[in-house]
Amino acid sequence: MQWDRRPAITRSSFQEVLIGLEYGDREHPADIFSRACVESFEESDETRFGYRFTQVFEANVLHEVAVLERVPSEQVARLDHRPTATMRRLGEVLDHRADLTLVQRVNLASALISVARPALAETVLAEARALAAGHRERFEVAWLTFVLANRQDDPRRSAEAFAVMRNAIMAGEVPPGRALDACAQGVVWYLKRQEVTHDDFVWSVRVGHSLAQRAETAGDPATVSSWYRGLAMLPAARGMAERTRSYMESARAAAEETIQRRPRAYELNLMKTYHESSLKEHMYVTRDVDAAVESGHALIALDPEWSISYGELAEAYVRFGQCRKAAELYDVAVSKGAPYVGHHLLKAAASWEKAGEPASALARYGDLAALVPGNAKVLNSALACARSLRESQ
Repeated sequence: MQWDRRPAITRSSFQEVLIGLEYGDREHPADIFSRACVESFEESDETRFGYRFTQVFEANVLHEVAVLERVPSEQVARLDHRPTATMRRLGEVLDHRADLTLVQRVNLASALISVARPALAETVLAEARALAAGHRERFEVAWLTFVLANRQDDPRRSAEAFAVMRNAIMAGEVPPGRALDACAQGVVWYLKRQEVTHDDFVWSVRVGHSLAQRAETAGDPATVSSWYRGLAMLPAARGMAERTRSYMESARAAAEETIQRRPRAYELNLMKTYHESSLKEHMYVTRDVDAAVESGHALIALDPEWSISYGELAEAYVRFGQCRKAAELYDVAVSKGAPYVGHHLLKAAASWEKAGEPASALARYGDLAALVPGNAKVLNSALACARSLRESQ
């Protein structure tokens, strides 16, 4: 395979979904996120809580998609741009939300979160919060508030939302599976950034462990898989490789059971996140380069159209000092398109520089400068790279 040419950027299914909440006929299958996002919207039950999304993206990802689409970012963020029948349907629900029930409003906010419109989701949630009367209703509003707050680095609001969820769980009005989801979030986001209090973290570990053993929760292996994947972060943070692997094996087994029952995109995402977590496990806990690479290739094989998968493996190669392999993979990530085209271009440029290929690096800086004209960081990096190239000639 030749790596000496600059990658062309594909209009990915992710880009299509964030713009239109649907994707067209493609030469290659759509990525797992895009398939799950569309399926969740189409299959949403307006009478029930529990709208499913696989991953939550920050607003700057939507801005990047708008740049790639050559549509004003403000129009995309406000949902004024509705190029497909599906997005027009979502927009009409948003426009006429005064007639919606509380459950419908929560599901609308969930759909908006799934396509990276956090500001619109916040507006809908504020209205829903005023209507929430019972513990279950307050739990569901707080759940989405927590999801948005921790993506916006707002630990105070995250902690407040989690306290509402905890109170609702303790009142006994939240189904065990939903309660276990909340406990998993409490563990993950405390260990990542202390987005909940230490008391809530300890409570999440204790209650989550109990819930994971209950028969009604065990009947939902998707929830159990997410719980053990989150719990594995605890021994991982202490460098306890065997305990980490034990929890990860429990997560894998539950994911496989889920896929056997219902092999669709949402369920496949559980295995994808297992491979992502395994890759991090071998990067930072076992420090096993071969195991990390194996996990990275398994991740790519499961979801070959997902740009982030190539970037994840590239990150491992950077950590283990194999900069050329990292640069090549970042180039593939760029070619796959959104999300994170700009991030992958920047990483590709830096990796080509470290690999001793300043001309290739400068080409990537040029592509990035075309996407973000006038960006001082990009321009300064490109200038330094150009000087290095001139000095090497």
